[in-house]
Amino acid sequence: MSVLGCAQEYRAVIHWRGGGRPYTSPAISSLTSVSWGRSLNDISEASITVAKGNAGPECCAQLGAIHPWVHELTIYRDRDLVWQGPVMTVNEVGGTMRINALDMAAWLGRTKNTTLLRYVTANPDAAGRRRGPVQWIAEHIIRANLTSPLAIPPDYPGMLDYIVRQDGPTTRFEMDGESNTSVWSAFLLTVMEELAKRGLEYTTVGRTLLLRGPADEKTPAQARLGLADIAGDVEVIRDGASAATHGWATTQRSNNIDDGRTAGWGATGTPYGRLDWLVTSETDADDAELLAMAQEARRGRYPAPTGISIPSGSRLAATAPVTMQQLVAGERIDVSTAGYCMETVQGFRIADVEVSWGNSGEQVAVSLVPATSLGGE
Repeated sequence: MSVLGCAQEYRAVIHWRGGGRPYTSPAISSLTSVSWGRSLNDISEASITVAKGNAGPECCAQLGAIHPWVHELTIYRDRDLVWQGPVMTVNEVGGTMRINALDMAAWLGRTKNTTLLRYVTANPDAAGRRRGPVQWIAEHIIRANLTSPLAIPPDYPGMLDYIVRQDGPTTRFEMDGESNTSVWSAFLLTVMEELAKRGLEYTTVGRTLLLRGPADEKTPAQARLGLADIAGDVEVIRDGASAATHGWATTQRSNNIDDGRTAGWGATGTPYGRLDWLVTSETDADDAELLAMAQEARRGRYPAPTGISIPSGSRLAATAPVTMQQLVAGERIDVSTAGYCMETVQGFRIADVEVSWGNSGEQVAVSLVPATSLGGE
């Protein structure tokens, strides 16, 4: 069984933009601390601290010539590249230099959209826009902007060869105003946030930009963690306030109930008696849509849901049965409370990974969010 383990060493390399050509590499003995992370639908950060006295005059001079966006920070855990992205700030205080960087998604936060966002037709238009998986739409928008006439050279961040997609269902997307010819003046990261409302999830792993959808009940768990694998008080909660035996969906409005329709779905004669859960459709849904909404409203509420609460940023034990390659934001991790009176297993998704290394060794912390779509009926 593979386990997280402890890193024997960390190395840092400064590359020129694009990640291919090294610029300088501080000696391992000069690295006093390293930190890096992975984030879901956000930009992660990394930093290294270098002792100038151990770096040597030549390396110190090179470190002093590092420029934001021109250079990239690359971090290796033992032999594995675990993080890469453009340098943001270089700080020199006394005998140390600190280099801070953001992951590759930072380029999307500083690139304004210059293309029409109209993905509504079944057949591609002249620019290749069409309905499609939200992950494909996201990549098409990124490619259109990073190869536009303003992108000199094309793909100046060196991102396009490192996009990996896991496509979901076909959808439509438009942000074009009434004229259908307006270009939305927003940063690409803002566009990504809008696409996230339609099922897109994105994260970076090393140089790779991963575009996919949320984990669901069919997604295999990367690992199952037990109480001994998590440092911190894991809490089990059986929540009656969230329980329901019957789900209801309605199109009625408080100011006009005459034309509204309502659909229900659930169980009767339960040990709980009758517990209803009502949702209101914001659109004029038909009967089939209302029934589906009622079923979704009851989903995971009967019996009363038993959930696990894990402190944000909980540290993982070195013996945890999960590797660093599996600790990717968005991946499914199951947690078992075997040994508790309320023994249960719950699916979680990784929201953030935070890793630090220094004199006290390596610390790996994760923030897990409940994967509500993994619940039962």
